[in-house]
Amino acid sequence: MKKRDRAGNRGTSGVAMECAAFLDGTLAEYWDQRGTVVPVWAWTNLLAHGSEDLIGESVLPPLRPRRTGRSWRIARSFLAYEVLAVLEGGVTLDHLQSGVLIPLELEMAVHTEVAYWSPRQWLDTVDYAIRTQQVTLGL
Repeated sequence: MKKRDRAGNRGTSGVAMECAAFLDGTLAEYWDQRGTVVPVWAWTNLLAHGSEDLIGESVLPPLRPRRTGRSWRIARSFLAYEVLAVLEGGVTLDHLQSGVLIPLELEMAVHTEVAYWSPRQWLDTVDYAIRTQQVTLGL
């Protein structure tokens, strides 16, 4: 009985850790560290759910950059800088996230064609949404 409980707890713990990563904006890193392919929409997760400090940290390159996902990290770093620039203009992070970035993240997750986007297509779409504060996938 104890073995089964431990195995069940590990599964639940993994799900809980994944949910926590989603909610704090670190889902792409969570999956990448586990060798899971990161879907395109998940690169938006940091911008849509991360704190201002976490978004600011992503502007700088990581201490030990990984080869996988490098183009996505570079694109997200540019977008993190754009988010911070919009915040300096008086828009609150909560407003930008709840009104633009979370809806955009969800739209990307349900459109199967987004899975084939390049980092550039993703960057252009998210950049447009940040600058105009309008959600559109341009499909």
